[in-house]
Order: sequence, then structure tokens, then C-alpha cells
Amino acid sequence: MILRTPFFLLALSGTFLAAQTAPTPANPRAPAAAGAAAKIAGASVTLQPSLDILNSALRGISIERWKGSAAIRGEAENNLKSIRNDVSTTLPALLATADAAPGSSAKLLPAYRNVDALYDVVLRVDAAARISAPSDQSSALDQALASLEDNRRTLGDQLQRATEAQEMQVGRLQAALKAIPPPTPIPPPPAPAKCPTTPVRKKRPAAKPATAAKSSSAPAHQ
Repeated sequence: MILRTPFFLLALSGTFLAAQTAPTPANPRAPAAAGAAAKIAGASVTLQPSLDILNSALRGISIERWKGSAAIRGEAENNLKSIRNDVSTTLPALLATADAAPGSSAKLLPAYRNVDALYDVVLRVDAAARISAPSDQSSALDQALASLEDNRRTLGDQLQRATEAQEMQVGRLQAALKAIPPPTPIPPPPAPAKCPTTPVRKKRPAAKPATAAKSSSAPAHQ
């Protein structure tokens, strides 16, 4: 895995954050830019020329012919091993993912980061080769580095265009959602009618019959 330098991490993060947060200016030709993402070339198409030049330079490098200390040659050999592994294994998978969605900045960004880190390692090998390697090997690395730098910038421009196209698409969707009128509120259902209640009549208590004791106690007439 190729590691990037801390300085470029800050620069890349700031650049990409600015591209995400920068306001999109009004553009009367905005509908014509809707297909901008579809016109972005594939990442592998952009990088293939520089990768071909780099692979050719790698095939011509022979550390045994380098001058200098064993430490310089050992570091260069480790960097060359890292470059070969990235170019043959890691980077092709990232480029294939980016090619599958050329208008997606999220898919393109990992490939761009990898290429940028690859450039840093090639730069270190090229600097060592200028001091220790034969002129033919050093010249081949110089050419590979220059080509990789140009195509890296092109890939960065594609990333910026993809990000801007996605921001414009999100803006149009938000405007379309705001233009939709709110739904008409549904009135609540009427309250159910109450049935009249029938008053309950109270029963009158039955009259008590006169007792025989009262009639027998009446005084007799003489």
C-alpha cells in the first residue's frame, strides 16, 4: 500500500472540501451541463499513457548498476517494489471502479488519491536515480514522472467536474422539490350523531291494603 505525504493530504483535503462547499453560481445553460458527468472520460483512459511509460521505465531499472551507499539502493529497491505492486494490483481495481461510474466523484476519488500517492513514491525514486543511477535509467524515470504528473492533473480536473456536476444535479432536485405545492389537508371526519336517550319512568309503590285489626278496633254503636 502506497502512503501519501502529510503535506499533500492537507492540500488534497482542502481542495476537495472547497469543491464540495463552494456555492454553485447561476448558469443560464445549466440544463446543458446536466450531461457533464456522462462526458467525463474514464480514469483508466486518462492514466494509461503514463502507466505505459512508467512500466517501461521500471523494466529498464537495474539497482545493481546504481552507485551510492547500500542504504540508498535499499530504499530505492523497496520503493520500486511498492510501485510495481501498486501498478499491477491495487491501482487497476480502483480504476475499474471509477470507470464503472465516470460521473461519480465518490468512485473517482480513491483512484485519484492512489495516483497522487504513487506520484510521491516515483518522485523519491527519481530523485535518488538522478544521483546514483545510470543516465538511461534516470532519463526514463524523468519521463515517467513528467507523464504521471500531467495525467494526475487531468484526473484531478475530472474529479472537480464530476463534483460540480453532482452539485448542480442536487441543486436542481432541491429546487424541484420546493416547487411542489404542499398537499391539501384532509378535513377530519364529522362527529357521530348521538342517539336520544329515553327517560326511565319510576314505578309508583303499590297501595297497602287496610288491615283487619283497624276495622275490629272501631267502637260498637249501642
